[in-house]
Order: sequence, then C-alpha cells, then structure tokens
Amino acid sequence: MLLLWQQMKIKEFKYSENFCEENIWHLCQNPELEGFTKKVLIISNSNRNCTFRFQKSPNGDELVWWDYHVILLASKPELQLIYDFDSTLEFPSSLKNYLEATFQTEHIQEDKDLPGFKSIASEDFIHSFISDRGHMKDEQGNWLSFPPKWPTIGNNGNLPLPGLLDFSETSKERIFSLAEIYLGEN
Repeated sequence: MLLLWQQMKIKEFKYSENFCEENIWHLCQNPELEGFTKKVLIISNSNRNCTFRFQKSPNGDELVWWDYHVILLASKPELQLIYDFDSTLEFPSSLKNYLEATFQTEHIQEDKDLPGFKSIASEDFIHSFISDRGHMKDEQGNWLSFPPKWPTIGNNGNLPLPGLLDFSETSKERIFSLAEIYLGEN
C-alpha cells in the first residue's frame, strides 16, 4: 500500500512556493486521500526559527530555517504518511522516516529552539482557516514571494494564520513536542 502512495508526484496537486498553509489546505480536500484520517501539522517554536533538514533550498543548503512550516499527516491503521511539498524526501514519506530525517535535534542547545507542533483536524482546517496573505508582504505592501493564482482562503473562520503561528505559552492550541508527534500522541 505504501508503494502506491510513494508514486504520487507533487505536480499532481495544487502548489505555490512559500504558501505551505494554502498548499496543505487544498491537499486536505484531495479525493485521493479519502479514507485517511488527516491532521494538519503546523511546525514552529516561540523563536519562530526551526531547523529542517532535507528541504528544498535555493542555495542548496543542508539545513533550512523556517519561521513556520505546514505539512499533512495522513493516517490509516498501520500507515502514517507525511505530505511535505517542500521536502526533498519521498513524497509522501512515512512519519517515522520524515521525523528522523528532518529533525535531527542533537545539535540544539536550548528547548526553545526545538520544533513544536500544533495538530489541527483537516475538517477544522478546511472550514475555519483564514489567510489574507498579509504575512507575505513587506512594509511597503510588496510581495515577498509571488502569491498563488487561486483566491485567498477563508473569510469568516476562527483559525487565522497569525493565531496558528502563536507558539507562546498562551497559545490557544496545544503544542506537541517532537517526541509526542513521533509516538502518535497528537
């Protein structure tokens, strides 16, 4: 079964570079993932500076630091897959392989630099996520990255992107550790 899912190609899905939250919003609705339990994983920390390995990098760097990143965990009994459009690992990857390859934390000195994870049920994300794309503009209103061709997502939901990116102690959503995600406690 995993082999069938490993054959999927990113080009088969809606994708716009640097808009991971919108890419995953569209992926949550893809009929090929019907029958999976889907959770949107928002990854960041209180510093808004997480280290990822095996990510596409314009410089070819081994490590990429994201202020935040959004991926999808699709699960069935005995099968947990990660969909990360920006990873250079297999698409999709098994949860175990993805976590072990992407987050090698032995070099991290302080807990505040470790990745944290928010887990949102895909149905909640689909119906409640809001993004005006304001985070992708500079102070003069110029785009930092070209926006997707599709319309902005959401207009009256209760999951605005700035709130989802709050990884402080006062966050409205629970923040899971890497170990909790690895053990499936999300």
